[in-house]
Amino acid sequence: MIKFTILALIAGGLIVMDYRGSSLLPIRTGLKMLAYPLQYAVDVPYKVAHSTKGFFTEHERLSADNRELRALVGVYAARDQKYYSIAQENLRLRKQLDATPAVREKFTLAEILSVSSNPFSKDVVINKGSNDDIFVGQVALSDNNIYGQVKSVTPNSAVVIQLTDAKHAIHVRNSRTGLSALAVGTGKINLLELKHIETSMDVQTGDVFVSSGLGQLYPPDFPVAVVNSVAYNPGDSFMRVTAHSLADFTKTREVLLIWRADYSMEIIHQNTNNKAKANIDSNIAKRTNNKKKAKK
Repeated sequence: MIKFTILALIAGGLIVMDYRGSSLLPIRTGLKMLAYPLQYAVDVPYKVAHSTKGFFTEHERLSADNRELRALVGVYAARDQKYYSIAQENLRLRKQLDATPAVREKFTLAEILSVSSNPFSKDVVINKGSNDDIFVGQVALSDNNIYGQVKSVTPNSAVVIQLTDAKHAIHVRNSRTGLSALAVGTGKINLLELKHIETSMDVQTGDVFVSSGLGQLYPPDFPVAVVNSVAYNPGDSFMRVTAHSLADFTKTREVLLIWRADYSMEIIHQNTNNKAKANIDSNIAKRTNNKKKAKK
């Protein structure tokens, strides 16, 4: 009991001295240095267990993702083959009807580098330019929604004007009724105004307007905006309809740029390549057989 009391008094004194002064700092530092290997050794089993658990968990997650992606690849491969057969049949029918060739979109991804600081201009700069075959008027998408179009191009960058710019307009149609309208930028974030809609037309809040394809600039049937208000005054010929753009210009960091290619010519080119490859394989096979016969 006496020993305990003495040790307790010594410990209390050391605590007071350490709290009120720095005289024991070298001793405390030395003890910490001596104790560090022991602390590290005690912590090693936990770190090993945690790392091992994380490894197997990550491995299981990656394996599950891999299986899911393999299944999706199979599904999309089957769909692609189906669409390819339909496209070939469509090409034959168009030839018989002497119709104009179908078009198909090709895409490339571009990163938004900066946003215009001018409050009256809704422009962004992207990291692709004429060196990447970007051209003025090219359409930009965001998450499958219309984002805008290329305004100017330099070799390594381009300026894209957003849908909401007050100087921008796009032909659209109501996906529910087929009603045509002109979506004009308001200069405000994510807000458009739908023009030329008569008061007798059927437009409701929540209607989705998509690109109509008129003017052959924007591809048809890409989402543009959803109606958030419909108003009109008695005696007016047109309604005042505002819509919220489906592309969120405050969060978009990347855009997809579109090239509209002649799908029929692409199929013809692909068929030609397949035939040429088949002919080459056939010639190789014939030469191999002739060499075997010559050896015999």
